[in-house]
Amino acid sequence: MIELVPYMLMLAWASPGEPGRIQIERVAQVFASQADCEKAAAVHVAAARREGVTHRCMAIPARDEFDRLFAELDAREARK
Repeated sequence: MIELVPYMLMLAWASPGEPGRIQIERVAQVFASQADCEKAAAVHVAAARREGVTHRCMAIPARDEFDRLFAELDAREARK
């Protein structure tokens, strides 16, 4: 069995006229490997209409991490 760890691509750039503020955009695509993500990042950064765009390829967390997060959020709401 092949273990698939999908990656997501995040782009970031400085907000014009707002020193210290950064805008982040997630590319609406999932990649099968970090290498595939890096290749797509090169294309997205080159095609960006903004200056200073950088990127980060990040592994998407496993489902159990989301399950724990939602359980914690539900527990917080129940305590209110």
